[in-house]
Amino acid sequence: MARRKRIPYDPPGQRKKKRRGGGIPRRADQIFMTRRMFLAKGIVVSAFAALATRLGWMQLAQGQEYKAQAENNTIRDRPLKAPRGMIFDRAGRELATNRRAWQVRLIPGQLPDDPGERQMVFDTLINALDLPDALVVDRDRVPKGEESTVFGRLGTLLDNDPEFWIDRLTRLVEQNYLVLVDSRLTADEAARFRAMAPHLPGVSVMNILEYLVGNAGDFRAKIVVKTDVPEDIALKLEANKLYLPGIELDDSVLVRRYPGGPSMSHILGYVQPINDEEYRRDLTDRNVNPVYQLDDFIGREGIEVQLEETLRGAKGVRWVEVDSNEIEQRVLEDKGREAKPGDNITLTIDLELQALAADALGRAVAFSNADRQATGKIKKEEQLSGSGAVVAIDPRTGEVLAMVSFPHYDNQLFVDGISDRKYKSYIADKKQFNPLLDRTTRGRFPPGSTLKLFLAAAALQDKKITTEDTFTCTGAIRVPLDTDESKGNNYPCWLKDPGHGALDVYGGIEHSCDVFFYNVGAPRDKAEGARDYLHYFNYNPVTRQIIDTKANYFKGLGIDQIHDDLYDQFWFGTKTGVELPMEDEGLVPTSDWLYDATDGKDFWSLGDTINVSIGQGYFLCTPLQLATNVAALANGGKILKPTIVREVADAARKKVEPTKPITLRQARIDQEHLETVREGMRRVVHSETGTAAVSFINGVRVSKWQNTNPEGEDEILIAGKTGTAEFGSQDPETLEYENQHAWFAAFAPLDDPEIAIAVLIENGGQGSTYAVPVADQVLRGYFELTGKRARKLLREDKTPIVPGEGPADTAGEVVVTPEPGTIANDAEE
Repeated sequence: MARRKRIPYDPPGQRKKKRRGGGIPRRADQIFMTRRMFLAKGIVVSAFAALATRLGWMQLAQGQEYKAQAENNTIRDRPLKAPRGMIFDRAGRELATNRRAWQVRLIPGQLPDDPGERQMVFDTLINALDLPDALVVDRDRVPKGEESTVFGRLGTLLDNDPEFWIDRLTRLVEQNYLVLVDSRLTADEAARFRAMAPHLPGVSVMNILEYLVGNAGDFRAKIVVKTDVPEDIALKLEANKLYLPGIELDDSVLVRRYPGGPSMSHILGYVQPINDEEYRRDLTDRNVNPVYQLDDFIGREGIEVQLEETLRGAKGVRWVEVDSNEIEQRVLEDKGREAKPGDNITLTIDLELQALAADALGRAVAFSNADRQATGKIKKEEQLSGSGAVVAIDPRTGEVLAMVSFPHYDNQLFVDGISDRKYKSYIADKKQFNPLLDRTTRGRFPPGSTLKLFLAAAALQDKKITTEDTFTCTGAIRVPLDTDESKGNNYPCWLKDPGHGALDVYGGIEHSCDVFFYNVGAPRDKAEGARDYLHYFNYNPVTRQIIDTKANYFKGLGIDQIHDDLYDQFWFGTKTGVELPMEDEGLVPTSDWLYDATDGKDFWSLGDTINVSIGQGYFLCTPLQLATNVAALANGGKILKPTIVREVADAARKKVEPTKPITLRQARIDQEHLETVREGMRRVVHSETGTAAVSFINGVRVSKWQNTNPEGEDEILIAGKTGTAEFGSQDPETLEYENQHAWFAAFAPLDDPEIAIAVLIENGGQGSTYAVPVADQVLRGYFELTGKRARKLLREDKTPIVPGEGPADTAGEVVVTPEPGTIANDAEE
């Protein structure tokens, strides 16, 4: 049996280990490490050293950077909206203002995910804000291929106009997820459309709030739910904000208001919320900051859009500290910048005169219809008038004193929100006569005999006529055909029997003789293949007989010279540059224009020139253009740019920029010729036989100027010109046209003109009867403002009258309109 080796034993604390190769014995209290332990501890120490170094670097070298990053976790920048500039009339009356109001907004991305909680938020807002039901088209739910059928049925239910709604909704569904048809349904309407739901797939009744959320393109965007919320309701919502996630309230919103009334709607325009397309545009200010946010309002029409950059101002920024719930805790006063308010604009318009002109025009339109119906001149509904325009200009400066387009519209509706249904009522109903159209700058009309003033001046300057020349009017002329003298075309004067007789240029203007101006316009010309130069025979349209066989040869301007004179000497066929959008340039035609416009199918004829020579046919102008050119006749031929802006000033009025008169052109017309035209215009008003001198009411001779020049007052001399622009179909027997625009143009006082005016009653009959009374009231109102007449049309307290309620006078001293059917023997001019 092998002997086992004994294992040595050392008592605790006395055991010793041997080192390889020997070494110094270790005591029990000595500390020693193996290589492995040494490496491990070295790694730990190195790690802590590196960490300490990094922390030191972060603290000392990058401390400010990380401090800023940490602050960004709790500090937010809040944009400060700039108050929009205000708009005043020339007397300082407020026309466009801002009123502070509460606004409720909703951020779809912050709404609860739980459907029940989400609906609770909706119900709370709907009940608190009294949000109405809306009629909405959901494009994704309308069956493919059945869009026209569905939209047509809807249009029939809405207002029995399916074609309009098919066209409009087809376009809108291409741009929107949901299309708002009516934003405010009554309970009965909502019930009716719900009952029709099976027949209108994709058309539904939903609360306006659901529509707003459903049509949101960006769930991070702030949707304006309602503005101008009563303070008590807003405070209740604010107190319960913790239970209404996604809801935001703001008491600093400025709501645009238009206290000037509807007569200012076309001039001012309106603002509306910016749309996605506008928001995406590269609109930046000098600091490369976005100009707009999705909850901003932007100018849409009138001066609001034309001077948007002037009115909008520049945003500021406020830095605030927020908690984890994004609730503001404090404002950092040392940061941010103040918003710069938009500049204020003072217009040249006088609101008193504007309101008076609007009232006079509205009453004249109504009287025109009533009087023509009473006398049997209106035979069908299409002949009724419903629209018109008045423009009054200071011929010394170009300042527009009044500029009315009728009918008006409520521009406040567009600020507060207008549905497609209401919008459609403005543009589609013929009886509404499209209130959204600004007829002063965008309406183009034949000016009728008012154009004769400028043709007379041009013909005198071009030596086509002299003050000694006379032409005989027998009621009409007959222009023979080039190939057959026995046949021809008849062109009547407005006074068909017995005609005006022999007239010079003064008489031609005074009586507005068409035959005289046929001779002014038609040229000495010989058509290709014709046997003789252009000529005519005196003709009686009543007996339908040629008076004599003597040929009368034309020697007038011709269409190309007419174009050059009216386009290059005066200011027709060109935009005036007034501070309003989408101004129409009118039309001064030429033979080349007609050929190009008809793709070579039509050639210019003598008849076309004859029509233009009395302000009809292809020639078109705006009421503003006519007033601008009449002002030039008044001031000696200076074409002044019309302006509606009197001055622009910053909010503190430290910087004020008045508008200075701008001369567009000096007409190259000798002063003696302008004086000839002005004398003819004086006779129109003040001669007993002038077309704007007197009326016979119930057989009594009455002045047409009872307001401007009442008995017992010093007479104010007026230079004027009537016009009746005929258009539509012509009766081959009577040679009368179906429709007429009533015009009147004037300036006063004659010797030192202060005001030039143009009046249009669209489809309103003859200018002498229906347009002149408007000018009488507007001129009287102007001279009441200047003190030349006592206040009777205008109020003593200088507050504007309310259009439609009549002038301020209640004592019956002011003549506005006579009884329908009582006027006789008025010039049909």
